Amino acid sequence: MQDSVQVLGEVNVVDRVPRPKSLTELAYQELRDGILEGGFAPGRRVSVVSLAAEMGMSRSPVRAAVERLATDGLMTLTPGGAFVPTAGRGDLLDALAVRAPLEGLAARLAAPQLADSDIDVLSSIHAEFDAAVKRGDTRVARKADFQFHQQVQTHCGNECLVEHLERVQARVILATYSTAWSSDQTKAVPEHALILAALSARDGEAAGRAATVHLENLAERVRREWRRRDREESSTA
Repeated sequence: MQDSVQVLGEVNVVDRVPRPKSLTELAYQELRDGILEGGFAPGRRVSVVSLAAEMGMSRSPVRAAVERLATDGLMTLTPGGAFVPTAGRGDLLDALAVRAPLEGLAARLAAPQLADSDIDVLSSIHAEFDAAVKRGDTRVARKADFQFHQQVQTHCGNECLVEHLERVQARVILATYSTAWSSDQTKAVPEHALILAALSARDGEAAGRAATVHLENLAERVRREWRRRDREESSTA
């Protein structure tokens, strides 16, 4: 089906009809979500045949999806199939170091473009994050944290930036499972609130600073947590 075109004066307006997602895209999204939600433990080996059977698809789109995930760094290909890679402490800190300035840029670009309805969505996600942290529900808190940042990213208006952030954020999440890392998420709640306040004021510079500082603080909390663990392990050795 060809795109329909309306001509207004000298401007051509192309009304594109949304196309359904391909089987490869559907397989990619399902597998990616499964990895990022902890459904595939780091080091777990999987085969295209078994994945295709579980997903009710033919092997071709699943194989293409696995190859794309390998490009993203979320799977490693082997002659017998693939496995979710194991990331170390250094991998997590490297990913956070890259993510901090990119998140800041995304927040700065998104601030002037957000509609009131977008702010409402962010406020709702933040409230869910706050409530989950207070009741100690790590799974829901992690999901709300991911959604908060993703909501900002999708409104930054820069597809290249979004693509890079999706890959970096995916590696951060993968590394948290590999290192069994956990942090005091109560510290992140007021940091998210600062980002939200700046976005609500449509203050791009303040939003960018708040987002960057939030990720830098997160990296420092990770380091402190690991130092604490190492001290405990050495004292019991």
